[in-house]
Amino acid sequence: GFTRVFVPPAPGDAGCALGAALYADRIHFGNPDRDVPDHPFWGPSVDGVELARLASEDGQLVERCEDEDGLIRQTADDLAAGRVIGWMDGALELGPRALGHRSILAPAATTEMRDRLNRDIKFRDEFRPFAPVVPIEAADRYFELPAGGARLARFMSGVFQVRPEWRAALGAITHVDGTTRLQALEREMSPRLYALLQAYGQRTGIPVLLNTSFNLSGEPIVNRAVEGYSTFLRCGIDVLVAEGTRVMKKGALSMPAV
Repeated sequence: GFTRVFVPPAPGDAGCALGAALYADRIHFGNPDRDVPDHPFWGPSVDGVELARLASEDGQLVERCEDEDGLIRQTADDLAAGRVIGWMDGALELGPRALGHRSILAPAATTEMRDRLNRDIKFRDEFRPFAPVVPIEAADRYFELPAGGARLARFMSGVFQVRPEWRAALGAITHVDGTTRLQALEREMSPRLYALLQAYGQRTGIPVLLNTSFNLSGEPIVNRAVEGYSTFLRCGIDVLVAEGTRVMKKGALSMPAV
């Protein structure tokens, strides 16, 4: 019944608390409206140096990379090779959706990848679906977005049809009814993830990644580097990236130069 709907990134109880605070600010105290950045990244920032210290003390394979383009290239190569990435970037998301700052990223092509994530990484029921992230300019190519759909997809707030011709190529994120809960990403909202999608698309022809929250079943989304590292050790994630730090588990293949 509406042509444009705004759903904030924290539409549950956290959103109610924010709404109450905003109501008091505007109505009770009479303060004017003010501009707010249109993104969900309001939490603490991750410390890649802390991750490097923790992983080095454990004897893991650790690499510090000052060249951001090189780190993006290496991560895209990892994903194209079928590796699963724990991805920590900047400030933590507000709300229940991982939107690219505390995410587990994986290739979106096969149902086998979906099953692997549920079985070996998330430790949850095998039927549970996963969501994709795609550059907003490419979203309509792979997904059926109605008027206003891109706005809903900004915070992964809407469910849309995967276009039939792409369902086989996007098996890991296509639910049994042909739908998916899409994140359509603008470059300005998360530049590093956007660059990774572009690099992955150059390697595979499809700039779509599986994007799920960086946590195990029953646990909250990770916040600090130590939480991401603990989760990484307790599941089947292949590579952990936080800012300029890249970690692989000891015993894994040596890391290519970045």
